[in-house]
Amino acid sequence: MLGKKNTIGLYDCLEGRFQIMEKFPFIVGCLGNADWQVPCSDEWEGACMIKKMGNHFRIVPNKKGDERLLVNGGPFTEPFTVEEEEVCALQFTGYPLVVFVGRDPKSWADQIQKGQWVLTNGRSGMELGQCGRYEVIDMIRESGADVAECAIKPMGLDVPFWVVHLLDFLQLEEEEEEEEAIYEEEIVVDPDRGEFTCPICWLRFDRSDVLSMATHEDLRGDRKLGEDAMLRFIPTEFNSKGQAMDAMGLPTTDVACPHCHHKLPPGFMDVTHHIFSIVGAPSAGKSYYLSVLVRQLQRTMFREFGIAFRDADPAFNAILNSMKNRLFAGTDPAESMLIKTQLEGEMYERLERHDRVVALPKPFVFSLSDPRGGGRDCSIIFYDNAGEHFEPGITNEESPGTLHVASSSGIFFLFDPIASPEFRRMLRGHDDPQFALDKKGKRLDQQDIIMAELEVRVKQNQNISIADKIDVPLAVMIGKCDILKDQLDWERIQWPIKDKKLIQEIIDSNSEILRDYMIDMHPGIVANAETLSRNVRYFPVSAFGHSPTTYKNGDQEFIAPDPDKLDPVMVEVPTLWALSQVEPDLIPVPEPA
Repeated sequence: MLGKKNTIGLYDCLEGRFQIMEKFPFIVGCLGNADWQVPCSDEWEGACMIKKMGNHFRIVPNKKGDERLLVNGGPFTEPFTVEEEEVCALQFTGYPLVVFVGRDPKSWADQIQKGQWVLTNGRSGMELGQCGRYEVIDMIRESGADVAECAIKPMGLDVPFWVVHLLDFLQLEEEEEEEEAIYEEEIVVDPDRGEFTCPICWLRFDRSDVLSMATHEDLRGDRKLGEDAMLRFIPTEFNSKGQAMDAMGLPTTDVACPHCHHKLPPGFMDVTHHIFSIVGAPSAGKSYYLSVLVRQLQRTMFREFGIAFRDADPAFNAILNSMKNRLFAGTDPAESMLIKTQLEGEMYERLERHDRVVALPKPFVFSLSDPRGGGRDCSIIFYDNAGEHFEPGITNEESPGTLHVASSSGIFFLFDPIASPEFRRMLRGHDDPQFALDKKGKRLDQQDIIMAELEVRVKQNQNISIADKIDVPLAVMIGKCDILKDQLDWERIQWPIKDKKLIQEIIDSNSEILRDYMIDMHPGIVANAETLSRNVRYFPVSAFGHSPTTYKNGDQEFIAPDPDKLDPVMVEVPTLWALSQVEPDLIPVPEPA
C-alpha cells in the first residue's frame, strides 16, 4: 500500500451499488447528465460536483442551501472537503449515499451488509436494534421511540442517517403493497404429488406450480429467502417466446421450486433428473471420492461412449469444482487436502421446508448429453452429506439433510475398511498412515448401524413395510481398495468396459468376488444391503490409488494424498452401472446373443 494515492468511492446504501470515481469533475445527483444518477420522484434537479484537489476531494452543490440536498445530515450550504480516510453521507431528497476517501475505499464498502440496518437514538447513539429496510418503522413503534430522534446506519458502517429524511424509502406505498401481495400470493402445492422432485428440498410439484424469478433489479424481496433475493411469482403474462414477464415488463429465464423457492437448475423440466446419493460413515472419504468421481466420469464417459458429462450449472457446482481443482492441481499433500464435510458447513444452506428453516445439502448437478440423440439426455444430482447425518439420533424433523435417499434413483454406500476392526486386524502392520491416525482417534465402527439406519429412513419415507425391498440400484463400494491388493485376487477382477460397451457379466462377476469377500470379513454390510434393495452390486474403488501422506502444520498432524501419485481405481464404475439400470438406453451394452 506504500505510496498508493487516495481514491474516492461512492456507495448506494439502498441498492448496494459501489463505484470508484476515476474522472473529475464527477457529477452525482438527479440531473440528466449526472455521472451517477440518483432516483428522484419529482422534477427536482439537485446535484453536486466532486472535484479532486491534490490528495483530498471537494464536493460542491449546484444549489447552495437547498434543504433537499444534505451532507452529513445537514444542509449543503458551502463546498465540503473530504480528507484522507474520511467518510461522509450525501442525501438527495432523502436518498442515502456514502462517499469514502482513502487508499482502499472498496474495503470499506465490502464490510457493509446490504439490506441490514442498525436503528439508533440519533442523539445519544444508543442502539435500539437491527432490522431490514422495511422493518425500521415497525421497530420504532414497538420500541416506543420518537421517530424524530431516530437514525439508522448500514450494518458494517458507522454513518447514521436521520429516519425522518428517509421515510419515503422505508415504507411501501399502498400500490407497492398491493403489487407485492399479488407476487407473494400463497400457492398450496401437495408436497407428496407431482411430476417433478425438487433437487434441493425433495418435495414434489407439477409444471404448472413452478415459480418464475423476477429479472428487474427493483423486484427484490422474497418472503422465504429474504429481501435481497429476486422476487418469486406465479407467471400470468408471457412474451412471444413464451417467457414469463415480471411486473416491470422484463422477460424471465430462471425458475424456482414452489416449496423452498430455491432456483432450479437450467433446463430442469426438459430432461429427466436422477438423484444419486452417496452414503458413508464419518471420515470414510466421501468428499475425496466425489471430487475424483466427477473428474473420472468426465473423462471415461466421453472417451468410451462419446457422452458429454458436464456442469448443468457452474454456480451450483462451484464448491465441488473447487474441491476437484484443489485435489488435482495441488503441488504437495498440504495443497490437496480437503476439509471434512461439517454438519452445517459450506456444503449446506438453510432453507424453508415444511414451514421450518433447516439445513439442506447443496446439490451438485451434471448433465449427460448423448450424441446419438433420441431423447437419451438426462441429469445427475449428487450430494456430499456429513456422515454424522446418517447416524441414529439425528432426526429427520430437525435435520432432514439425508432425505434425498428416499427420492434417489441410485444409492452408493462407501465402506471404509480402515474403520472396520476386522479389516484392521487382518491388515495389522500395514504402513498406510490412516491406520495410525485412526488408532489415536479410537474411531468407532458404525457402518453396520448406518446401513441399518439408511434402510429405516428410506422405507419410512417411502411408506413401505420394513419387510419389503426397494428396486433402486444399491452400489456397495469397498473404498481404499488399494490397501487390499494383497488380500483380494485382483487377477479375477476386470475392467468392465470393452469395445466401447459396458459388460454387465463382468460387473456381476466382480460383484460376486467382492460379496464373498465381504461375507467373510464384514457380513453385516452384505446382510443390511440385501435387506434394503433387490438390486445390489459390490465394487472395489480407490479415490487415490495409493496410501496418503502424513504432514504436519504446526502441532497438528494431517493426512492427504500426494497429487503426483493420484491414480484412481474404478471410481466411476458404480455410477456407470447405476446409470445403465435407470437409463438403459444411455449406456451402450452388447447386443443380446
